[in-house]
Amino acid sequence: LILIGVLLLLRNAEVFNDNFWADLLLWFPVVLIAVGIEKIFAKSRAKIVSYLTSVLLFVGGLYIAFAGSRGDTTGSFFSKSTFSQNYDPSVSAVHAVVDLDDADLTIRDSGDELVYGQFDRFTRKPRIDYEVSGSEARVKLTSRPQSLLGGAVRIDTDEAQDWYLRFARNVPLEIECSGHESDLHLNFSTTPLRRLKLDADDAEIYLKLGDQEHLVEVEIAGQDSNLRLRVPQTVGLKVFGEDYKAYLVRVGLLADNGGFVTPGFDTLPTKIEVRLDDRLGSFSIDFF
Repeated sequence: LILIGVLLLLRNAEVFNDNFWADLLLWFPVVLIAVGIEKIFAKSRAKIVSYLTSVLLFVGGLYIAFAGSRGDTTGSFFSKSTFSQNYDPSVSAVHAVVDLDDADLTIRDSGDELVYGQFDRFTRKPRIDYEVSGSEARVKLTSRPQSLLGGAVRIDTDEAQDWYLRFARNVPLEIECSGHESDLHLNFSTTPLRRLKLDADDAEIYLKLGDQEHLVEVEIAGQDSNLRLRVPQTVGLKVFGEDYKAYLVRVGLLADNGGFVTPGFDTLPTKIEVRLDDRLGSFSIDFF
């Protein structure tokens, strides 16, 4: 009771956001175990155990609340929330790691912020870690389970479990993304993307690349995933994927040193290199 009162006070003082309540529900069975231990030892010679149990329960509850409230400072399970890092002139590159689990992801056109994210209501908000090391900004978004009490309760709503992200229009980006059964709409046409590493099984992937950087490196893996790739007609494209040889030749690419390239690849100022996993369910290329 003291712990709940303290947590409510800290929440009202805006020290915490509301994200930690779901974490407390997840660990609620520990409370029942602690009450049982307290009852067993309360009237024994080892009653110190019952006191320690209460202390550990209190400290553990505070720890869970602090850990569960990381990320944005205003959002809760019941509302949309956002995450934003403003442009920093000392940052010359952004490295992002995105762990989706089974959430969907939309990356919109670039913006003024280094990183901007929006997360739907009725979803567990991701854990967000952000730091600047030297001249590189590092951001990591890690999904949280959509279930409580060890999976006994699962939260399903009619709302799409979407994450919306965008990155700076004038800061080079490297991004690693993983997930499964996700719907990925990745539009990097106005983002200075240097490197993308994507590993997603059973996913629907729409990937649009731009010509902001001289060299763009893309690596895509995924069991039974469907990939639609869109690239500008003004860039040189090289695809590594022997299993897709017949299709690549049919759309006009030429064999070249283990890969397949568009005509004039070596003469164009902007080049995109794509390495494909042989486990993809389907693959197509559009030029725009």
